[in-house]
Amino acid sequence: MKNSPPLRPMEFASVAIFGGLTVAAVVIASVIPLAQAAGLLAPVPLALIAARTRPRALLTATVATTAVAFAMAGTGAMATVLGSALIGGIVGDLKRRRRGLGALGLATLVASPLLGGVSVLILWVLVPLRELTIEAMTNSLHGVAKWLRGWGPTDAVADALDSMSRSIAGHWWAWIWISGTVGTAISLLAAWWILGGVIARLRDVPSEDTLTSDGPASTATEVAPLPIVAERVGFAYNPDAKPVLHDIDLRIEPSEFVAVVGANGSGKSTLAKILAGRAPTTGVVHRPGLAGLGVHGGTALVLQRPEIQMLGSRVADDVVWGLPPDADVDVEALLAEVGLTGLGDRETTDLSGGQQQRLAIAAALARDPQLLIADEVTSMVDPEGRGQLLHLLATLPARRGIAVVLITHRGSEAAAADRVIHLEAGRVVPHPPHWMPDPHLDLDHASPTASSTSLAAPGPHIGGPLLVLDHVEYAHLPGSPWEVVALTDVTLTVYRGEGLLIVGGNGSGKTTLAWIMAGLLSPRTGTCHLLDAAGKSTPAAGYDAGEPVTEHVGAVGLGFQHARLQLQKVTVADEIMAAGGEKVGTAEVARVLELVGLPRQMAAGKVDSLSGGQMRRVVLAGLIARNPDMLVLDEPLAGLDPLAREEIVALLARLRAEGMTIVIISHDFESLDSVCTRRVRLVDGQLLPDTHQNVDQPSGWDGGAL
Repeated sequence: MKNSPPLRPMEFASVAIFGGLTVAAVVIASVIPLAQAAGLLAPVPLALIAARTRPRALLTATVATTAVAFAMAGTGAMATVLGSALIGGIVGDLKRRRRGLGALGLATLVASPLLGGVSVLILWVLVPLRELTIEAMTNSLHGVAKWLRGWGPTDAVADALDSMSRSIAGHWWAWIWISGTVGTAISLLAAWWILGGVIARLRDVPSEDTLTSDGPASTATEVAPLPIVAERVGFAYNPDAKPVLHDIDLRIEPSEFVAVVGANGSGKSTLAKILAGRAPTTGVVHRPGLAGLGVHGGTALVLQRPEIQMLGSRVADDVVWGLPPDADVDVEALLAEVGLTGLGDRETTDLSGGQQQRLAIAAALARDPQLLIADEVTSMVDPEGRGQLLHLLATLPARRGIAVVLITHRGSEAAAADRVIHLEAGRVVPHPPHWMPDPHLDLDHASPTASSTSLAAPGPHIGGPLLVLDHVEYAHLPGSPWEVVALTDVTLTVYRGEGLLIVGGNGSGKTTLAWIMAGLLSPRTGTCHLLDAAGKSTPAAGYDAGEPVTEHVGAVGLGFQHARLQLQKVTVADEIMAAGGEKVGTAEVARVLELVGLPRQMAAGKVDSLSGGQMRRVVLAGLIARNPDMLVLDEPLAGLDPLAREEIVALLARLRAEGMTIVIISHDFESLDSVCTRRVRLVDGQLLPDTHQNVDQPSGWDGGAL
C-alpha cells in the first residue's frame, strides 16, 4: 500500500455501485420476512470489487457499506455487511489470483470457524444484540414447533425443536459458533459459484478506466498537454487482444485544427484516448507536462455519446460540474456560444441527442482547455446546427488559442481542418480517404430544398394505411414544474411500403415520436393505432381504427438513436438471436450480418469490442431478423463512415423495394433519396407539411394535411 495512488474514478464507481448492491441485499434480508436468502447474495458484489480492483477499493467499500447499513437497518445489518466483506474479499482474491476449488476448500476450512468465532465475540460484547438474536432464534423454533404439534407423527419433531430452543438459551455461544461456521461455508461456496458466472460475463469489459490520464511513467507535475509528439505508438486493450493502433507517429501543435478520419473500427476513438492522456501499450507520447484530462487549462474530451458525460441535473449545473466553487464561468455566454441559449434551467434528461452534444462542448469549454478532442460531435446535430458547431470548433484555435482534434466521417468537416490524419486498420496512412471532397465544395451543407426535390425513391406500389397517429400529444414529466411538451396535435398516417423521412431540428420531438410509433410510449392525448392487412379507408370514419400499437410492441421495429443502449447480450450472435426471436438460428444470423455489411465471422465477436458504427449495424441486423411490419430508425447513419453509410442506404432501399415499410429520422437529407418517398417536418413538436413531396402517393393521401 506504500506510495499507492489514490482511488481512481472507476474504482470509486465500483465502490458506489457494488457497495450499494450489497447494502440492498442485506437490508432486504434484515427487514423483509422470509427474504433471508437474499443475504447469500450480499458478498458477491464485494467479491467482484476484490476480483477486479485493488485491496484499498474493497477496504473503502467495506467502510462505506457498513456505515450505510448501520444507518438503514441497525447493528445486525452492519455486522452482516462486515461478514459479507470478509467473505467477498476471500472469494474475490482467490478469483483474481486464478486459484481453484482446492484453494477455496482450504480457505473455507480456515475462515469458516474463525468467522463463526468472530460472530460469538461480537455478540459477547454487544449484549442487547445478543439478547435480540437469541430471542429471534428461540421464537422461530417455538413457532415452528407449535405449528407441527398436534399432527401426530410430527410431535417428536416439535419436541426436538423445543429442546433445541432451550439449549440455545443456555449455550448460545456454541450454537452461534456452529451456525456461523456452517453459514460462512455456505456463503463462500455460493459467492464462488455466482462470482464465476459474473466474471465470465465481464471478462471482456475492462476493469480499468480506458480514459485514465497520464500513465504511471509520467513524472510531470504541471498541466501542459501541448505540443504532443507520438513516436511508434501502439495500443491494445488487454495483453491477449489484437492491437488497435500500430506504430503511430504524429505531432499536434498549439492552436492547430486537426481532423482524424477513417473507417469504423480503424482506431480513431482509441487514438483520441491516447491524445487525452491514456498511456500507450508500445511507443511513447511526449508532452511538456500532464495531459490534465478534465482539468482547467488541460485537455477536454467530448465523446461520441454525450449522455454518458452529463452529471448535473440542470443544464447550467452540468456546464460547471466538477469545477472549483470559485471558478469564474459565464454559463449563459457558453450556452449561447454552442446554440443552447435560454436552456440553463432545463433538465439535462429532457435534451435531445444533438442538444446533449452541444452541452458537452459547453462543459468542455468551461475548463478553458489547451486541447479539445471532439469525437463525432456533429453526428446527432441537425444540418444548421452542424454548420454552427463546425464553425465554432474551426474558430477556437484563432479565437481562444485552443488546439482542436476533430474525429469525423464527414468530408466537409475534415476539409475545414488545417490538416487531416487518416487511419486505416490502426495505422496512419499518407493519402487522404477517397471520399474527401474538394475543400471548396461543401457537400454536407447542400440545400435541403434541393435534396428534397429528388425524394422519389423507386419501389413497389404504396399500399393502404399501416400506422395512424390521430391528434397525438405528449409531455415529459407532466404535471411537474419541469414539464416539457414534446409533441402537440400530431396527425400522421404511414402507408404500407412507403419510405417516410421525418426531419426537424434538435429538440423538435422526433425521437419522442419514434418511441410512440414503436409503442414504447403512450400518447398523453390522441391515439396511435396499428392496422392489420385488412385495414381500408371508409367514407365516414377515414381509416379502420385498428389497435393501439402499445398492445403490439415488437410489431414496429425501433432502432435507437444510441445503438449501444439497445445491445444487451455478450456476443453478436446472441444479440441478433434475442432480437429476432426463437425462429432465428445461426444461419439467419450469418445472413443478416452479411446484409448489413458485416462478415459472418463477427457473429462470435463480443458486443463490447465493436465500434459505434458496427454496433449500429448489429442493431439493424437484429431488427431485420425479426421481420417486423415496419421499421422506425432513429438516426441510422450517425457514426458511420461514408462507405458504411452507402451500404446501409443501399440495404434500406432494397428492403423497401421488397415491401418493407420504413420510417427514418435523420439529419442526412442528401443521403436518403433512394429510400424515402416523402418527407414530413417537426417544428417545436408540431408536424408541418412539406412542399417537396413525391407525386407517387397512394390515392386519397392529403399531402398538405399532415
